[in-house]
Amino acid sequence: MLMRKLCFSCLFRQAVDAAWLLTEDQAKREAILRGMGRLMAETDFERTPPEIGREMHAMIREVLQDPDPYLEIKREINAITKSILPQLRQRVESSSNPLETAIRYAIAGNVIDFATFQSISADEIIKTVDEAANRPINGLDSADFEAELRREDVKTLLYVCDNCGEVVWDALLVEQLQKYVSVTVAVRGGAVVNDALLEDAEFAGLTALCPVITTGCDVPGAPDSAVSEEFREVFLRSDLVIAKGQGNYETMQPSARPVIHLFMVKCPVIQNLLGLPKGTLVFRKE
Repeated sequence: MLMRKLCFSCLFRQAVDAAWLLTEDQAKREAILRGMGRLMAETDFERTPPEIGREMHAMIREVLQDPDPYLEIKREINAITKSILPQLRQRVESSSNPLETAIRYAIAGNVIDFATFQSISADEIIKTVDEAANRPINGLDSADFEAELRREDVKTLLYVCDNCGEVVWDALLVEQLQKYVSVTVAVRGGAVVNDALLEDAEFAGLTALCPVITTGCDVPGAPDSAVSEEFREVFLRSDLVIAKGQGNYETMQPSARPVIHLFMVKCPVIQNLLGLPKGTLVFRKE
């Protein structure tokens, strides 16, 4: 998905938010804003917003001289979501349809807004996620999906993660998927915003459940032009692919193979593109 009109203002807003979130040094804040202006003046707009976002966050890391300026924030939100994990696991296991319930919590985890990390609490997260998990899911037919998982020719599945925090709850869905197929999980290959890395996958328990690889790049998505050969090979040979989050949706369209996308509609561009209200839970194959 290439840049749209609203993507430009959104990227600038992200740069401003990052500058004020990550440093109190006014000179560094100004450097980030000036760097963003230069980047937007020189960049190739024939790319997806996450690919341009990757350059923005590389610039921010350089200004701050910090390879992962969001590290402590990511660890904090991982700890909060993991504290809720036993409660959600019990709900999944006692559900009349554990697979669908796990799907709902995996998508609902995408509601955690990075901008609220400084003040969000476990109680606020569970309240927000409970509300989100009870919404209708666009495109979901859990019976059809389960039938697809049971097909004789479906043996392997690649699960591409999105953000930290929600990656803890991805483990609930991976546990359910493993009842049907062999699962490989992919996380980002380098630090970018709050996207999940190998450290987060290990904290979430995913490395103990199944093989975990990386996309081989620090794009907040998985564009074919940037991913590693290892990721591309697993992506193409897997019988099914599930990708979490808007970043993956934006960078994996079009794709060399069908991809099942799980995410929450968060921005007006995706809202207009899909014709769905903001906040809609999406589970659809492209």
